[in-house]
Amino acid sequence: MAMRHSVNTSRPAPVARAGSLLASLPTPREEQMLEELEAIFLKEGFRGVTVERLARRLRCSKRTLYALAPSKEDLFLRVFDRYLSRLREEGSRGARAARPEEAFAPYLTPAIDAARKLSATLIRDITAYPPANEMWERHTRERMAGLRRLVERCVDDGIFRDANAFLVAEVVAASLRRISEPKFLAASKLSYRAAVAELYGLLLHGLLHRDAIGGRGGSAA
Repeated sequence: MAMRHSVNTSRPAPVARAGSLLASLPTPREEQMLEELEAIFLKEGFRGVTVERLARRLRCSKRTLYALAPSKEDLFLRVFDRYLSRLREEGSRGARAARPEEAFAPYLTPAIDAARKLSATLIRDITAYPPANEMWERHTRERMAGLRRLVERCVDDGIFRDANAFLVAEVVAASLRRISEPKFLAASKLSYRAAVAELYGLLLHGLLHRDAIGGRGGSAA
């Protein structure tokens, strides 16, 4: 069986409805504005804010914002694409620096940390706006492809049992979609970040305590 020793999910996702927005590199001032917009959108979403309010908070003109993107929605998509691309690169870089069996935590941790910044308002806005939801789904698919390669690598190296990598990645992807739903979060009484942490902990460590396994006489033959 061929060895798989590379994990790369850092390919930037194209921006829906704003495909040409990333054609040129931002200036230092534009980079600062994108950072400030990211903080606003992550906390407050984007549907309830206006370009006028954004301009006041960034101490710039509306024309300056429209130079970044032709509409508020496209501005959000540019900021969101930048944010998700950074998460994928951080996860891939962390995985490349670790041994195969230790690569899952650095690969998944950026998403756990990012979940702490995602407000319920933003999740609702993304779900209700198809281009943003499509961008989120594409990001999830790329991350799950990287997760699948990690599982395959550990199977090939004899670290994992012969688990079905596609099934593992699909279960995680389906779970991530489910836990982002407001009804799930309300029923589970978990925040989104807590739910993501629980899910990834389940993936990496399962349900049984290690001492519980040992107390049962070890693994079955």
